Amino acid sequence: MDRGAAIRVRAAIEATLREQGSYPSYAAALVEADGRFRTAIRELTQDDASLASEFEALFPIMTARSALAGLPGRDRFDGSGGTKDARTQLTAMSNWLQGLIDSTGNSRAG
Repeated sequence: MDRGAAIRVRAAIEATLREQGSYPSYAAALVEADGRFRTAIRELTQDDASLASEFEALFPIMTARSALAGLPGRDRFDGSGGTKDARTQLTAMSNWLQGLIDSTGNSRAG
């Protein structure tokens, strides 16, 4: 795994998490960011089947949450719930990457 690339992807995730927005557009942006970061992390782990499998198992693809039935005019996200789910997954991805970064640094040091 490219440790430098992992550090950069993690920094980008952390920058995304620091941004604040209004619902529901913020939730949509976080789900889109999740997709971009998933692609970047899959590229990082493509040479290690066990890491790639672990990543796929831990971080399912985020999908837009449907508007509540019977409420016309609702956006496709249900406000803070979609945002919380996306932020939770991005935070977990960031922490998972930090674990990889730490273990890669330790294995090189030893």
